[in-house]
Amino acid sequence: MRVPMVLAGVLLVTAGAAALVLGLGGLDGLGDLAGRPPLDPALARFARGHGWLLPAAAGAAEMLSLAGQMWLVLQCRAFVQQWRADVDPETRARARDAAGDLVRDAGELPGVRDARVRLTGSARRPRLQMTVVCDGDAVLGEVYGELGAGPVERYRRSLGMPDLPVVIRFRLAFPPPGPRHAASPA
Repeated sequence: MRVPMVLAGVLLVTAGAAALVLGLGGLDGLGDLAGRPPLDPALARFARGHGWLLPAAAGAAEMLSLAGQMWLVLQCRAFVQQWRADVDPETRARARDAAGDLVRDAGELPGVRDARVRLTGSARRPRLQMTVVCDGDAVLGEVYGELGAGPVERYRRSLGMPDLPVVIRFRLAFPPPGPRHAASPA
């Protein structure tokens, strides 16, 4: 979905830049493009004969613009919900308190170096995003199982949301490689 949106955005920006350059006379070397009417004379004659054409085109453009603005508002709302859950203040306070316990309990698991949690989503569809940094040799299946059975379950109970979806992202931390010694010539 993002590729078509990017292509549409590039197309619209290019069209806008071309219209701006044309309007400022930047393409006058190709002829008097800025002096020509914006509508083709045949289309202008058709529009004069059919009074509904220009209002219908303006209405369609306005509806398309309104749909685009509504889509943009929904995208901004979804972006904000990734960073801050759209839940009531009491739930947010309980989530903050429970998050400290969850991070502490997760950090005590074998192979776990660090954990970060964030409650995201809307009031109807909240979810917990958790990032766990593990040692490079940690068995992620075991860490995942212990997280789900222990700390995450306690977090859900403390919020009163037994069906809270949890997204766990694992990152592996490998020790930095030691200095390499060049072989000395004999």
